[in-house]
Amino acid sequence: MSARKDRWVSSFSFLLFCASSIPRQGSARLLQELSPQEYFSSLQAGRASLAYFSHNASPGAQPFLEQIENSAKALQDYGISVVKVNCPKEDVSRYCGKENTLRKAYLFRGNMLIREFPTDALFDVNSIVANVLFALLFNEVKYVETLADLQNIENALKGRSNMVFAYVPATGTAEHRAVMEAAFVYGTVHQFVLTTEATLLRDAGDDEPDVASARLLFCHCQRATDLAQPCRRTAMGQALTMLNIHRHLKLMGAPLVTEVAEDPEKVSTIHLQLGLPLVFILSQKETYEADRKTAEFVAWQLLGKAGVALLSRDLVDLNILLRSNVALKTPDEGVPVKYLVLEDTDEVITLVEGKSKVGQIQEEEEEEEEEDEDENQNNNQDIQDDQVVEAVSRDKKRELSLEQILVLTEETFHSALLETARMVVLFYASWEAVSLAVLRSYTEVADHLKGTQGVLLAQVNCWDWPRVCAKENVTQFPTVKIYEKGERCVMYDGMWGTEELTSFIMLSRVSCPLKLATIEEAERYLRGEFPPELSSYHHTSVLGVFSTATSEAREAFEEAGGILSGHVTMGMYFEEDALAL
Repeated sequence: MSARKDRWVSSFSFLLFCASSIPRQGSARLLQELSPQEYFSSLQAGRASLAYFSHNASPGAQPFLEQIENSAKALQDYGISVVKVNCPKEDVSRYCGKENTLRKAYLFRGNMLIREFPTDALFDVNSIVANVLFALLFNEVKYVETLADLQNIENALKGRSNMVFAYVPATGTAEHRAVMEAAFVYGTVHQFVLTTEATLLRDAGDDEPDVASARLLFCHCQRATDLAQPCRRTAMGQALTMLNIHRHLKLMGAPLVTEVAEDPEKVSTIHLQLGLPLVFILSQKETYEADRKTAEFVAWQLLGKAGVALLSRDLVDLNILLRSNVALKTPDEGVPVKYLVLEDTDEVITLVEGKSKVGQIQEEEEEEEEEDEDENQNNNQDIQDDQVVEAVSRDKKRELSLEQILVLTEETFHSALLETARMVVLFYASWEAVSLAVLRSYTEVADHLKGTQGVLLAQVNCWDWPRVCAKENVTQFPTVKIYEKGERCVMYDGMWGTEELTSFIMLSRVSCPLKLATIEEAERYLRGEFPPELSSYHHTSVLGVFSTATSEAREAFEEAGGILSGHVTMGMYFEEDALAL
């Protein structure tokens, strides 16, 4: 019968394993003393027991007996009885007859011997509990020595179950005991893997392996369905105690992102209950998909440090939500939810990790709002000091020059399109890192093209005006589109550098394909001299030469030009003297 049948974890709370129970009346000693005959006749199928066979006149056994008696209560919590078997002097049976036998302890399940322990390996309560549970949980806890063994277990678990990987410098320690006790509770839910090999801890990808300290990593193998995809790992930042492991596994089992539709003051999650903050990413239906991805990214970065919830503005009637994009709820009683405007995900992570002061952020935002309530798209707080997205962080310390860029809103967007023959529009999210980097490139493009006829650059902050972006089918940030009055728009899908973006805008100004009227124009086109406004831009040129009879091929060429507009220049010559080229 399996050890799992003896487990009452499903009907008893975790606290049973941590708290001291009230001693029963009349049970002063938990260590039973039996004769060999009494002991073997008392064994029950499926029940585990730890036995030490001793002659009454064995003074050297006294220190060990004291430790094994001290461990009796802890082992009893796991359904394991502890027995001292008093061997008569004349007994020469297997367990009583030899002197070296008396230096061992025996672990039985029913009448089957599971493991022999040298008494010097059971030197205190921690070592006794750790080694006994380790022997009983051989299916739930795998011991590995090599990276190949660890990877084989990982691959077998991918798409099926998660793994708890623990490193302890030595077996028999308090940390080893904590891992075994956790495996007793959670071994049917997660696969536990143990090692004492320090090199394996480094190979497993621990960023800061301290081989002198025990470590625990939660491996998210259930989400990895591809064998080539490694399991994400989340390290436990606290010391390896049973309570900390329980807390960490509870957090790993919680939803990555919780979707809520009520006042944040009323929301409670496992993170708040365990003393961690809860971050709300404020969303609306127009930008739901992008907001969901943002929330998941933040949640992975803060896993084990904070919870993340996606809060729909559309379902909660709170005016303050319209002026914020992030809310932070702490577990402290009486502390109100703080509503903030942050520019990118790194500021959210920095905020939670304690690298900035919430009060200072909120105070600066309130002062900025009082100065000009209408200008809320450029929140230039110098909060982030992290090295993540270093270039974006550095650039945010310099105020962007936006004089050459038209800022569009829900009220002005469509009228601007009607009044302008040709307009370039950047759709971005004001707190998304890539958007901010592209916005800087966009301002450099505007400076470069200043004074160029027929070029108007504009921007739309999709966080402030989600309906505009939804109507324009903007599903990812950033996006650049070029609108020409009466014609379909062209979307940019190239690199986000200043040079590449400038080239695209200038190339898209020229008809594609460009109809060439004379052989001289065609020859100048081939030399890169026509049209003259593109002579300073490196680009690929294609010339199509058609006779007047090849209308079908010409139409296909024109269709290709509409697709490639902005990426290449295409010239087309189809006069009667075409063959002269």
